[in-house]
Amino acid sequence: MKEHIFLPKPIFQRHSCFPDFIGGYGDFPEHAVNREFATTENNLDRYYNLHIVLSGKGYLYTDGITYELTQGQGFLYGPGLRQQYHSDVRDPWDIRWVHFFGMRLEELLDGKGLDEPWLFQLTDLAPIEGLIDRLLDLGRTYEVDDEYAAASTLYELLTRIQTTASQLNVSVQHAADKIRAAANYVRANCNQPFTLEQAAAIAGYSPHYFSRKFNQTMGKSFSDFLVESRILQAKRLLASTGLSIKLIALETGFSQTSYFGKCFRDQEGMTPLQFRDMHKT
Repeated sequence: MKEHIFLPKPIFQRHSCFPDFIGGYGDFPEHAVNREFATTENNLDRYYNLHIVLSGKGYLYTDGITYELTQGQGFLYGPGLRQQYHSDVRDPWDIRWVHFFGMRLEELLDGKGLDEPWLFQLTDLAPIEGLIDRLLDLGRTYEVDDEYAAASTLYELLTRIQTTASQLNVSVQHAADKIRAAANYVRANCNQPFTLEQAAAIAGYSPHYFSRKFNQTMGKSFSDFLVESRILQAKRLLASTGLSIKLIALETGFSQTSYFGKCFRDQEGMTPLQFRDMHKT
């Protein structure tokens, strides 16, 4: 079995998810994929790539580790990731795939597949296989009105996988490193105007995903981290210079002196002037 089905672009442009390329391989031991980072092949620099193993086995290689995948397991690549996987020669996998795109997919998928391929184990393969078969049936005889069924079937497939699958690879180090690098940059430049969107762009993530990962990695929200960084700078200036409170507020990224005073009191339990008086030499 070797099947490739390409679907036309949907008329409605704001589906939360929509399949672009669906298909499968069975009894095809030659199946092997080796795509470089940010490949434009099949639009995978912008689209997601989902595979489900129905039987047999194969292998996925990432970050120096080879994972064996068997029945009821699968993987998801986010846009632009390097992709390396292949079927076992002696026991070739029977596998189905969906390449897809949509609106706010990072939020729908809770960031899965963005930093590294998400490998998962399904607790019940039967309903997932049924949904994939439904997608393939729609693709084989696709008509314009099938657009809505294709979108809803894929949505059900993705949400079922989300709620019933457990992760096989658990590394989150790459994401944490990128979050910490962005945090260090923000802290060093916190006197400049900074938005969540700008910080997310430094890490290379969407604002929603960045906000969630920032909380997990740093133990506080981005806005709290930014205020903390500015207060640290203000404390240094209060203790070591004679600059006015208004000027210190401006120098540390606060647009209003009153807001600076409120943030300072919330963090330090005293006013900026009281802090200065305590640290007079």
